[in-house]
Amino acid sequence: MNARFLPIPLLLAALVTAGPPARAEEMAPPQDFALTPQSSASTAGAPALTLVELTDLALRLNPKTRQSWAAIRNSEAGVTLAKAGYWPQVDADLTLSRSRPLNFTGQNAATQTRYGASVTLSYLLWDFGLRSGTVEQAEFELTSAQLSQNQTFQDVILQVEQSYYQALGLAAVVDADRQSLNDASTNLAAAQDRRKSGLATVGDVYQAEAALAGARLALQQAEGQLATARGTLAAAVGYRPDTELSLAPWEVPVKSEMPQLVMATLLEDARNARPELLASKAQEQAAAANVKATRGKGLPSLTLDANTGETHVQSVGSSMQFNGLLTLTVPLFAGFADRAAISQARAQLESARATTAELRSEVELEVWQAYQNLRTAVVTLDTSAAQLKSAQLAADVTSARYKNGLDTILDVLSAQTTLANARVQQVQARLDWAAARAALGHAVGGLKAPASTLESQ
Repeated sequence: MNARFLPIPLLLAALVTAGPPARAEEMAPPQDFALTPQSSASTAGAPALTLVELTDLALRLNPKTRQSWAAIRNSEAGVTLAKAGYWPQVDADLTLSRSRPLNFTGQNAATQTRYGASVTLSYLLWDFGLRSGTVEQAEFELTSAQLSQNQTFQDVILQVEQSYYQALGLAAVVDADRQSLNDASTNLAAAQDRRKSGLATVGDVYQAEAALAGARLALQQAEGQLATARGTLAAAVGYRPDTELSLAPWEVPVKSEMPQLVMATLLEDARNARPELLASKAQEQAAAANVKATRGKGLPSLTLDANTGETHVQSVGSSMQFNGLLTLTVPLFAGFADRAAISQARAQLESARATTAELRSEVELEVWQAYQNLRTAVVTLDTSAAQLKSAQLAADVTSARYKNGLDTILDVLSAQTTLANARVQQVQARLDWAAARAALGHAVGGLKAPASTLESQ
């Protein structure tokens, strides 16, 4: 896989072709793992989840995706309800009555039984945009819900990516701190040997013991942060935080190469591709359709009403009746309610336009910040590697000089501290590089992969 940015569209395509992920209840507790490809994230025989498999699980299990599907179904029903105004309303009535007329002669009046059925039709034939505006509003709201679902998917993908990289990065920090702990133990042993030989004081031993305790503390803190990161990843996927996920090693090679990206192109792509921005534009169009529908409420309308039925009177006979009515309704005065409703709808339209403009500004700023973060992350890769190399050489030289009595224990501990910090800085640089790539892809709404990237998939 190419080291350049893996775009969200490619990740979604990979989800389609990926095999079924392992179930959480079948997963064994993972061993310690590192950010480098050489380490292993799983125990023998235990399934190790890749980033694609974790994302596939999240898209199916995360509650946010289920909420987005429910919102779409709600909007689809809204479109159907709006289109119902173009159909006639037909009702059927069945009646049954038994009565005895009031009699003032003193004689018993006959009891009559009546029953019958009737069909009523009401059909709005013509209006000034009430129905069409309502349908347009519902359709744009459905479009907004669909685009919001796309944004939800991308948000979930980013959350899983960041949690995955964070877990791997902290696992690498644990490995680095464990190595520093081993170095501190070696330094303590060297100090104790030199004290037995009369070449070091008890103060050297105490300082080495303090350094060992500090390395152990750093390891314990890193292990706690790793447990938190694993819980965050499990929650992002849709599991309980205490679910133990076995993670596959990170197989993407880290290269300090900045993708050939032009800021103007990135901003334009974000304006045209960010689902939440497109959803906001759809809401703006829905607000415009609402103005049309609101205006139509105060304009004339033509309605057809018809009724037919048959009534049977027991022992008397039956009768057939029908009627039709064509009504032209012309609203004259409603206490200025129509004017106020139109003003309110126009204000909502202006608010929607302002929301879109504000969101566009936020998206552009997010793209700019993500791009700069990626540039910084790329630059720090080489710097952190050089720092680690120099720190390792300095620590080796200082340890050798200490054993030969040329350096003090303070020199050794200082060099080891610098080495430990350099190890963590390199891990952080790789983590920042991975997180910056993911953040830039999310900010733009998906980046197009270079041809070389597509060929290497």
